[in-house]
Amino acid sequence: MPKVRRSARRPKHVCLISDSTGELGERFVNALVTQFPGERITLRKHMFVDSAGTIAKVLDSIPAGTTAIVFHTVIPKELKASIEAQSRQRGLPSFDLTGPAADFIAEHFKAEPVWNVTTLHRVNEDYEKRIQAIEYTLEHDDGAGESTLKKADVILLGPSRVSKTPTCVYLAMKGYRAANIPLIQELGEPAVLAGLKNDHRVVGLYLDPTTLADVRHKRTAELGTNPEGYTELRRVGREISWVRQLYDRYGWKTIDTTHRAIEETAAMVMRLVRKYE
Repeated sequence: MPKVRRSARRPKHVCLISDSTGELGERFVNALVTQFPGERITLRKHMFVDSAGTIAKVLDSIPAGTTAIVFHTVIPKELKASIEAQSRQRGLPSFDLTGPAADFIAEHFKAEPVWNVTTLHRVNEDYEKRIQAIEYTLEHDDGAGESTLKKADVILLGPSRVSKTPTCVYLAMKGYRAANIPLIQELGEPAVLAGLKNDHRVVGLYLDPTTLADVRHKRTAELGTNPEGYTELRRVGREISWVRQLYDRYGWKTIDTTHRAIEETAAMVMRLVRKYE
């Protein structure tokens, strides 16, 4: 790997241009930026850019004197060419995130891309499935909707602050109808658990007690309240032991979410559930 001379820690600017929502490029660029933790890199996304004039305005909005690069995910060839040309005129390096990948597919599959932006967000059966999954998930958060749990694709269990809700929301965006049920030691086992023994859809989440106590400390500081024992390490440790014993007794799969991103936890859930589909 070539040696890269480190420049002073000046802010660096990534300009992302899209003729649609820009979500694909945003996820990709953000993933790349994580690999440069020592740099101050900011990303600004410009959506629905559909003309040479708009491209000019976008590029001119980059602060003067900034170290900047341009990524783009536009589909029409004329927009790609305009971005490349106008970036060169301004001395800005640019990179096409979609063209080379599509060319690679075309070359090896002997196929021609249609280069139609509307196909990226077509309303179809999969789209409707995601909408229905999101609606279901919102209606089955924090123990709600027990009477329709049979319709769930995934049921997450766990004590407070182990990322049940955000993981469910992420799963819903992937088309999974996800429900979650809180486990509170002081209240005992929820009655609904009796009907879920050895259910392959159920996944129990837990955190390392020290990490969970710290997460709860931060949350209570934000809310300005601290229920008795909620953040006390010894009590949190007993709580985690209790839920793990519960998971084992009911035959449920488990995931330790300590230091895991929501996306990683969700991917593990999907992998576990798919084994039984």
